[in-house]
Amino acid sequence: MSEWAAKKGIPYYKKDFNTNEYASIHGLSIEMAARELRYGWFASICEEDGFNAVAVAHNANDNAETLFLNLLRGTGLKGICGMKEVSPLLGSSTVSLIRPLLVFSRDEIKEYALKNGLEWREDSTNADSSCKRNLIRNEVFPLFEKINPSFLETITADFVASHAPNVTIREGSVMVIDPVRLSEIPNWEYLLYRLLEPYGFNESVISDIALLIRDGSTFSGRRFLSKEYLAETSRDSITISFARLGREAQGDKGDTLAAMTVECQGPGEYSLEGVRFIVEQVQVEDPRQPEGVTVADLAFPFTVRRWQAGDWMRPLGMKGCRKKLSDMFVDLKFSPEQKEKALVIADEGSHVLALIGYRVDESVKVEPKGPVIRIRLI
Repeated sequence: MSEWAAKKGIPYYKKDFNTNEYASIHGLSIEMAARELRYGWFASICEEDGFNAVAVAHNANDNAETLFLNLLRGTGLKGICGMKEVSPLLGSSTVSLIRPLLVFSRDEIKEYALKNGLEWREDSTNADSSCKRNLIRNEVFPLFEKINPSFLETITADFVASHAPNVTIREGSVMVIDPVRLSEIPNWEYLLYRLLEPYGFNESVISDIALLIRDGSTFSGRRFLSKEYLAETSRDSITISFARLGREAQGDKGDTLAAMTVECQGPGEYSLEGVRFIVEQVQVEDPRQPEGVTVADLAFPFTVRRWQAGDWMRPLGMKGCRKKLSDMFVDLKFSPEQKEKALVIADEGSHVLALIGYRVDESVKVEPKGPVIRIRLI
């Protein structure tokens, strides 16, 4: 390899690692240890020599293997998307990892190399099926190929290309998805991810939309935002369009997450940015707030949103004193993750009626007089 690089006038870098020792010290598998070592080394080279990207030879087979490994681990939608063509390089915040060969199969790449007189090198460890990835590669995928010789294309780009026209209508920048037709397709969650991800919708938002489709209840009237696009649900469609939002809707820093809302029109299961909750209408005799549950004197419909800087309420039992949610988070010893996922029942402006699962406002306190709303995080 060094001779080939010298003939082509290409800088050549080489480094040896004691992978077994590193794996033992850090409690990692050999595969993960090798990955951390080489990517860390790539990052250091890029920083020293001013490179802004590292290209790797991941191909369609590698992508399919990753997808199946993630499914076996019980991944969410993020996992079933497989590898991305561009992602941050492990160990660096400024260098990109690019995968220009993802659209080609391993056989196509090998055939090209042989036809053009390029030397082909096979890693001897690829034959070791004790590694989960190699087990899938060497023993599972050959069985799939017997059942469907083109299975690799089926689960990647061709799968999307063949099914998308049957479930979508496109008019300029607007795309309309038919959720009924979509749900009739095997592995429709993967297709939904591939349809929405180019519009900037993240895993949590797509999971929320998938939950709506799967459940079928409280489907109409939901709105989801990415940085530039709006997804709106009606009785029988999901419309994706360019979101023309003013600064007020975007928040002080242009953060679209601040505009994420759910309108609770009746009892049912809801989800917002991956946080799921159940809304019930119940009759209570004890006005006290159960731990982890919000009970409030509310009527449908009401709006749930993410908390925003400046939100405040008059917590029950504090004799009408106004308190900022940011201060309440400190009192409740919220972790950064809890704070990020906090949901509130909106009133007008920055006044909120409840911090769901924790506190309610004096204005919606429960008295034993009739049906009330109970919200439970799940």
